[in-house]
Amino acid sequence: MITHIQMKNFKSWKDSGEVKLAPLTGFFGTNSSGKSSLLQMLLLLKQTIGTEEIIFFGDENSLVNLGYFHEVIHGHNVEESLELGFGCKFPESITIRITQGSLYPDEITFDSFNFETTLKKYGNSQDVSRICYDIGRENQKIKLEGNEISYCGKRLFTGTYKNCYSLEETTQAFPGSNKPFNLLSSKFEKLFSHVFPLGPTRVHPLRYYHWRGSHPESIGQSGEKMIDSLLSARLDQQTTFYNGKEVPIEIRISTWLEKMDLAYSFLLIRIDDPNNGNYEIRIRKSPTSAAVTLADMGCGLSQFLPVLVLCYYAPEGSTLILEQPDNHLHPKAQAEIADLLIEVVKERKLQILVESHSEHLLNRLQRRIAEEKINVDKTALYFCRNDEGVSNIERLEMDEFGNIKNWPENFFGNEMGDLFAMTKAQSERRKRMEGE
Repeated sequence: MITHIQMKNFKSWKDSGEVKLAPLTGFFGTNSSGKSSLLQMLLLLKQTIGTEEIIFFGDENSLVNLGYFHEVIHGHNVEESLELGFGCKFPESITIRITQGSLYPDEITFDSFNFETTLKKYGNSQDVSRICYDIGRENQKIKLEGNEISYCGKRLFTGTYKNCYSLEETTQAFPGSNKPFNLLSSKFEKLFSHVFPLGPTRVHPLRYYHWRGSHPESIGQSGEKMIDSLLSARLDQQTTFYNGKEVPIEIRISTWLEKMDLAYSFLLIRIDDPNNGNYEIRIRKSPTSAAVTLADMGCGLSQFLPVLVLCYYAPEGSTLILEQPDNHLHPKAQAEIADLLIEVVKERKLQILVESHSEHLLNRLQRRIAEEKINVDKTALYFCRNDEGVSNIERLEMDEFGNIKNWPENFFGNEMGDLFAMTKAQSERRKRMEGE
């Protein structure tokens, strides 16, 4: 699980400070307030893995396309350093041995670390000036600063970076001396291999789908691999728990759609020749309505279906990044999203980072905290705002009864102001009508 994120000079964030994350974390705020940038930082680190870049800002095919260093750095001031960091905790402990020949032997067992990297612009390229892994026990740190690697302030060996989080394999001063650093960077890669984003705009539904037997790791950032994922899960007999028993994930998806008043039934069926791999989604809106394809349904269902599929297709213990899962949904369905997220956090041990504008989702979450369906310490809610080009973040202080103590002004608009203005207008209008 990712326990916190932090960044300096990243887009509109001059300094985010340490933003603590929970199993269920929600980011709210105005448009262009920096909510998406907080999550983009994680996608930036994820998409750098497996590339030849120091840090991969992206292209048209990547998870996020941030352009160039001067576009990413806060205020476009290329004299500043870009600092990115996060903390993480693993379900099991890890043991590594720090050795410099016969000097400073030390065996460390840990289940978490904090990571920080600093990048700077030099000429036409950007270089790493610092990488630090803080194991978190008695301030034990393995860091690469310049080209010197140290542990707890003890110089171990010199090395060169491969990218913003790892070293070149050729790094060597003492045999095996770079193994601890390499182990930590491999844990970095494993962590991000279980981070699955779903963007705010999902692919438009098709009338027919063709499956070639693929088994995708994810449904794709826009849900483009959703059908492949469902059919793969069917072939692998992937199940989830519902009402005390194991059921195929397609069944659980169907029950959610019915509960949210989005569809009465959901079926993914083969069409035409059984060997041609063509499928279609058939939806019934009510028990008596005709079955139609997903392409014939409203936008809300097709945009939300990938959210449901990802919540049950992603491996247990994964981190999901959901941007605006409430898009195009009616208020009841928006509220039900909170129940969905609570369920998969508790039952599937998922970590959910959600960006939303939905008052209904937040209200339902507050209610469930009051009803003790989820502990308040398993949640973290934030409000983001942008003041003159600089993003700021405030944690919403919620008590065990679901009350928010520091509710931002006009969080979801000025409801009381609108009601007062409407009442005043009604009164003035009645007076005019009585005087006619």
